[in-house]
Order: sequence, then C-alpha cells, then structure tokens
Amino acid sequence: MNEPMSLFDDVPEEQEEQFEAPERRLPMVVLGEMVIMPHMTIPLQVPQGKSYRAMERAWDEDRDVLLIFVREHQLEGYKSNQPQNLPPIGVIAQLQEFAKLNDGTARVILEGQSRAQIIEAVQITPFYRVRCRPVTDPVVTGLEVEALMETVKQQVDEFVEHLGEVPQEAVQFVHRIDRPGHLADIVTWGPAFDFKDRLEILNTLDPVERLRKAYLVLARQLELLKLRVKIQQDTKEVLDQSQREYFLREQLRVIRRELGEDEEGDDPIDELRRKIHELNAPEYVKNQALHELKRLAQQGMNNPESGVIRTYLDWILSLPWADEELPEISITEAQKVLDADHYGLEKVKERILEYLAVRKLAGDKLRSPILCFVGPPGVGKTSLGRSIARALGRKFVRTSLGGVRDEAEIRGHRRTYIGALPGRIIQAMKNVKSKSPVYILDEVDKIGIDFRGDPTSALLEVLDPEQNNAFSDHYLEIPFDLSKVIFIATANQLEPIPLPLRDRMEIIEISGYTEDEKLEIARGFLIPKQREFHGLQEEQIEFTEGAILKLIREYTREAGVRSLEREIASLCRKVARQVAEQTEANGEAPPKVVIDEAAVVKYLGPERYTFGMVEEQDEVGVATGVAWTSAGGDILSIEVLPFKGKGQLQLTGQLGEVMKESAQAAVSYVRSRAADFGIDPNTFEETNIHIHIPEGAVPKDGPSAGITLTTALVSALTGTPVRRDVAMTGEVTLRGKVLPIGGLKEKTLAAHRAGIRTFILPKENAKDISELPEKVRRELNLIPVSSMDEVLRIALSRMPTPAGNQNGSHANNNRGQPSPAPAGA
Repeated sequence: MNEPMSLFDDVPEEQEEQFEAPERRLPMVVLGEMVIMPHMTIPLQVPQGKSYRAMERAWDEDRDVLLIFVREHQLEGYKSNQPQNLPPIGVIAQLQEFAKLNDGTARVILEGQSRAQIIEAVQITPFYRVRCRPVTDPVVTGLEVEALMETVKQQVDEFVEHLGEVPQEAVQFVHRIDRPGHLADIVTWGPAFDFKDRLEILNTLDPVERLRKAYLVLARQLELLKLRVKIQQDTKEVLDQSQREYFLREQLRVIRRELGEDEEGDDPIDELRRKIHELNAPEYVKNQALHELKRLAQQGMNNPESGVIRTYLDWILSLPWADEELPEISITEAQKVLDADHYGLEKVKERILEYLAVRKLAGDKLRSPILCFVGPPGVGKTSLGRSIARALGRKFVRTSLGGVRDEAEIRGHRRTYIGALPGRIIQAMKNVKSKSPVYILDEVDKIGIDFRGDPTSALLEVLDPEQNNAFSDHYLEIPFDLSKVIFIATANQLEPIPLPLRDRMEIIEISGYTEDEKLEIARGFLIPKQREFHGLQEEQIEFTEGAILKLIREYTREAGVRSLEREIASLCRKVARQVAEQTEANGEAPPKVVIDEAAVVKYLGPERYTFGMVEEQDEVGVATGVAWTSAGGDILSIEVLPFKGKGQLQLTGQLGEVMKESAQAAVSYVRSRAADFGIDPNTFEETNIHIHIPEGAVPKDGPSAGITLTTALVSALTGTPVRRDVAMTGEVTLRGKVLPIGGLKEKTLAAHRAGIRTFILPKENAKDISELPEKVRRELNLIPVSSMDEVLRIALSRMPTPAGNQNGSHANNNRGQPSPAPAGA
C-alpha cells in the first residue's frame, strides 16, 4: 500500500507566535490508560488514594488538576510513592463535579482544558503535586491545513457510515471544528485509536503534525474496515451457521496481519502446523498430516467433518514414531529379575534367557521370534511378560483378545465410519508412548470368528517379523513400524489357534505347579503380597505349613495358584477385620493370629475337595484315568456296569464323539479277546453294558482314555478288581496296541496331587518323562507300556484266567500278579 497523505508531509502554514504561559503548581491525578484530551468532558468514579486526595484538595482550591496517563503496570509505582519518570506532557483539567459517595469513592466530572509540560514533582504525600507550564495551540491557517482537516472529517464520515449508531449531533460537532489541533484531539477519542495512538497524539505539540498522525491512524483503520467488508462480501454466498466460527477467525486473522501483530499460538491451525513440524517422525507421516491440515484449514474448524480431521491429526501427533535408545541387555540381571518374580519354571526361564542372549548379540539384525506362552490359568504367563519388560528396561503394555470377533478391533475402522478409531494395537502404542515396549497379547486362543471377519488373520501381519515393520491400520492409512516391539502371546490351549498364526510363534509350554512349588510360591509371594494389600503386619498374622497345604489340597484344585491366592486373601480379610475390631475396642493391637488347619476350616468353612485317591478300595468295573483340561490335569473314574439285556452299549457322562469311538473300540477289543480273559462269548449277546464317566455336566472328549475304558470293561466282565492306586492314560487300537497321547505333564501332576503311586503311560511317551518335575519322577512309579496285556497285568489285582484254564489251572497266576508297589506306596 502507498504511504498515505504524502502531499501533507511539508505543510506550509501560517502560524502565530506561541504565547508562553506562566508555570503552575497543580495536584496530580494518575488515570492509567484512559486518555482525556483537551476539550473533552468525562465522568469518573475515583476510589480512595492519592488521586482521590488530589481532587479533594483541588475542589477546595481552584478546581484545576493535572492528569497524567500511564500503563497499567506503572500504576503500582505511583501508588507506593515510587513513581517512575514523569511523562513529559499531561492535561490540565477542571473539576466540574466532586461528589463523595457512601462506599468511600467519589463521582467526578473532568473537563480537559489544555496540554501542560511537566517540569518536576514538588510534593509526594499525601498526594502528588507537580510544577507544570500550560501549552496552548498556536493558530494555524493555510489551504493545505484546510485540505487536511477536510480529509480527516471525510474519514470520520466514512467511519460513521461503517459503524452506524453514532449521534448526528456528534458528527455535526466535528464538522464545526475549525482548528487542526482541536480536531485531532476530538477524533482521537474514536474507536479507531488505542492507548498508544492517543498518547502519541497527546505528546505531539504541533497541531498540524498531530492532525497528520490522526489521519494516518484513521486511514489504516479504514483500510481494515474495507477489508472486512470485502471478506463479508466474498464469503456471504457460502456462509451458513456451521461456518460462522471460521468467518470470524478469518476476520481476526486479516485484522492482525494488517496491524502487524503476531497471532502465532492463538490459531489452532497454526498450533497444529507447528506441532507437525516439530514431530519426530518420517517424512511420509508429516506429509500426510500436512495434507489433512490443509483440508481442515479449507473447511474451517466448525465444519461437520473438522472434528474427524482434528481427531485424526491428534492420533498422528500422539503416536511414538521416533526410535528410542534402549538400555543394554544384561543376562545376569534378567535372571535375577525372573528368579525374584517367579518360583520354579526353570525350563521356561532358561528359554527366555536364551532368547534375550540372542537379542543381545544379534541386535537390530535379529528378526524377533514371537513367543507364545501356553498353559493353564494362574501359572504366571502374563506376569512372565511383565518380568521380561522389567529385565529389559522397557515399557509394558497388555491387550486382552478374549472374545474379540471383529477384524476392525485389530486393524481399526476406516474413517468413513462415524466414531471410527484405530485398532487395539495402535491404541496400545499410543497409551504406552514407546515404540519398543514388551507387548502381551493375552488370551490369543479365545479370539472368535464371525461375519465381521477373522481377527486372527489380521494378527498374521502384526506377528510376522517380515511384515510388521510397515503395519497398516485402516484408520491411519500410513505404515507404522512394529518391528521394535517384543510381542508375547499367551493362551490356555493350542488347538483353537489357527495353524498359520501358530506357525509365526515359538511355543513355550508352561505346565502346572507341583504341591511343593505351590507351597513355596505361597510362602514367598502370595502371603506377603496379600498381607501388605490388606494392611497387615508380619507380626499380626502367620500361616503354618499345614494350613497352606490344607488350602492347596482341600480348598483348591488347579494347575496354577490363582484360586490359592484368593483363599489366602479371604483369610487375610477375616484377620484384618478381627484386628480392626479388637484395636477399636481395646485401643491396642491384638496378639498375632496364627492360621493353622483348624483356623482354615473356621474361617473358610468345610473342605471343598477330597484329597487323595478317588476310590477308597479296589473296585470291580472302576478304573482311574487322567484328563487334560484348559485348567491343567484332572483325574476321573470310569465306571462299567454289565447287566442282563440284549447286547446294547450305553454311554453316559456327556462324552464327545472321539471318546464314544474309543469306548466302542474297547468293547470290540475285549469281545475279540473274550476267550483269553475267560469271558463267555454269549455274554455280549445277553448282557447290556453301561459305561459312565462321573461329573456328567462336564463335557469330555479325546482318545487318551482308551486303555482306562478297556481296563474297566475287562474288570467288570471278569469280576477282577482294579488297583485304586494305579492311574493310566493312552489310546487303544482294535489290536490292543497303546498309542501316545499329549499333555503328559499335566496328567502326571494331577495323578501326583491325587496320591496315585503307579502311573501307566504309552511307551512312545517315555521320552517325555525327563521333562516332568523331579518330585513327580521320584514319587510316581512311571511304567511305559505298548500293549493292553501289559496294562492289565499292572492295573488288575490279578490277571483273568483264560477259558481253557477255568478248572484249577494256575499256569498264569504268577503273570497275573500286579507289579511290586514303589517305595513308600
């Protein structure tokens, strides 16, 4: 824009000689940023203080005061008798009214008279008094001066036209002014002038120069008004209610730009732009964010879609895009952390330390294998992941996938949907604020599949080290690097996990704890934890070993220790209440409460489970089997009852198809060997056979009960008791061969818990015996077998006599004796 009013830069005026007025000593009033020009009349309300006392004295004298105008932050100095340098120019004003009010203030009316040059302060208390010299404007004439005055009056008319609601009398008053200095003083009170402008014009003694400055301010403000009108005209056609906020911000932006003011930090668009530029992220991330920011700026902050864009930008700005420096892996320290957090699990700890050692040596070259901890509930799968994070000095985050059925839970929803959000993976990365945490994917075996997609297929990309460096979330639509994350999955069972997903993970099986391990875990971990949680001191509660064993044997039946911890917590609550009540009643803490076996029954009620073998004595037609469940191993009795009928087979106990087929195979095998077992062949035509497995409400399936079914069937049909201290597992064929099974560790642990002394297992599972806990191997007589004849020799109290030797032949009596019981049986 060209410099305005250049034709008035040198105004040749005719000026009379200025008359120098005599000095005066006047009370001084400090008014802050309210500038009162000469020829103005202003009403004020003045509180108590120096200015109040100055006006009070002036009212009693000649009613004249000197007004000075300072910034707000300078007022305190004047109030505390420490004024800064006095301004060079003030205004002499006359008090037209001074009325004291009931609240201690005074209502005054001031009329500006003339400017005054301030010479010095001659009095500070009880009010200020200054020595000053009044300044009167000289009379200035000339065509240029008249032209300048007419131009300013036209500017006033334009302002009135734009602003409206200005009394016509005020406009006519301005037009009647015939002195340039007077005109400048009057227009300065208009809304176009701020404190800085008014103070500058007040300090200008030359009336023509003063008017020129007023002209420049009015010209600038008129340009801003015209720009605002232009903005209104340009946006009027597209303006609606949703765009009103954007329109107002645009007006503010233009006004500030024209005034040369800095608006950085006030505008959310600029604030977002600054954050994007400061974001430590790859260029493609910043480019995508700037593209969305441009759309936001074009549509306006109050557009219906602006909230979607703003949320998207907030997600981008809050994700951890930058690599971070990780502490060096210490194998020794990691082992200390694992041993401190978990008792036992030696094989699992060894594999974890091997994994960490490889990461330490290979560094970034290693494509991290995905670990998957598989085991029953309560054995410490999730807490192992937390310990790994602590050993590595990384942050820990966990996502539960149980019951997830929608693929969008993993990959996120596309932004076309209302309320769209990123998937759980990206949400967790935002919450943990780290690009390389230890990430637990809990209950990965409980993911469902329905019409909304297959979440396990979405996990393939997450858990594939070759692909997850550019994981694509549907919401973000830009690659996110997950290659630095240590993923650890947990599951109770392997079977529900699809093969492609299972293939991407390294399986580490965590079996249940032995009784001794549970005892040590309760002593070293569970009891101190619950004691502290319930506000108890070590000297207030004590658990005996017998009490802990009673909890393990008769109040819980689990592979892990979760139920055991709940029972310990229940006992701690009982004691905490007892301690609180006695302390409240007696004013002092009661003696230590010792939890023994009797106290367990007292606080928790009768025993919930029977400890020991299922059968109290050797029974005919009842054999003890073992089963694997998601909660670990369990023992079960298989009952066979023959009775007169038509050769029908009845199966009850909620058996699955595979177990029903095992029962049919067992019947066929025994029928084919009827003569060897001394069974009349007509028995199968004239006898119904009912096979039942108790706990009928619990579904049962699998082939591993084959040899148990066969043993119970032979016992029932020959009247030979089955040894109650023998448990067995194995699949049987029609030829009597014993085939291998799975879950041997869980099954042997269940048998050991139940007090079984002899355990029959398939010969092909003998290689797994070394993986069993030492105590189980020491206290269980583990006998591998390959045929049903071997099973029957061990399990039956005596071997059935073949049909040809029914009359006193004892050729096979020695062969029919059971194996010697192990030491301590």
